[in-house]
Amino acid sequence: MARVDRLEAAFVHVTDLLVLQSERMDVGFKSLREEMQAVRGEMQGMRGEMLGVRDETRVMRETLAERLDRLISITVKERTTGIERLANIEDRLAKLERHVGI
Repeated sequence: MARVDRLEAAFVHVTDLLVLQSERMDVGFKSLREEMQAVRGEMQGMRGEMLGVRDETRVMRETLAERLDRLISITVKERTTGIERLANIEDRLAKLERHVGI
């Protein structure tokens, strides 16, 4: 009978250990789950920030391209105007030289 009592006590002890380990694992998995959710939230926040930065970069790139296009257009227009003025001055000088007889 003593052996049965010892076996029964051993089973109870093993059962208690298994229950304790199960509780510990539940706490560990819960903690891990919470940490993973926190990391996932941080990653989503970072992703949102990166999308915002990408949008800002795109807008800046488009704005810069527009400004460069305007600068090129104005520069070409100014040079064309300058060349036309120079040609006009040359024509007037040639007329004046013909008129004076040089």
